[in-house]
Amino acid sequence: MRLTFIAPAIASATLIGTAMTSGVAAADAPKAAHTAARAASVQCLHVYAKESVKIRVEREVNSTALGLFDQGESACLEGKAMGGKYTFCGRVGIDWLKITSDRGVTGWIPAACKKGS
Repeated sequence: MRLTFIAPAIASATLIGTAMTSGVAAADAPKAAHTAARAASVQCLHVYAKESVKIRVEREVNSTALGLFDQGESACLEGKAMGGKYTFCGRVGIDWLKITSDRGVTGWIPAACKKGS
């Protein structure tokens, strides 16, 4: 007869424990997301647009434009490589920067068109 009352009590305790644990996990989720976002921003080397310039798919002047990197806008520097020759932002060059803009567009800009680091 005692067994009949113990089983429902154990089941209830298990459900309550699960509900309480789920509440704690849900409360910690925003904190974890914030920590991940902060870690990502720490790893970002910011560059700024000297002049407005197109963000391109490849390191070529005639490559497809993905968007515009507006003058003064910030972006994360993702890499650097040599590519096609350009005359932009008052300079001739072959160095290109891979960036991810604040709008989330990732592509290439002429290195001459960035200011700051």
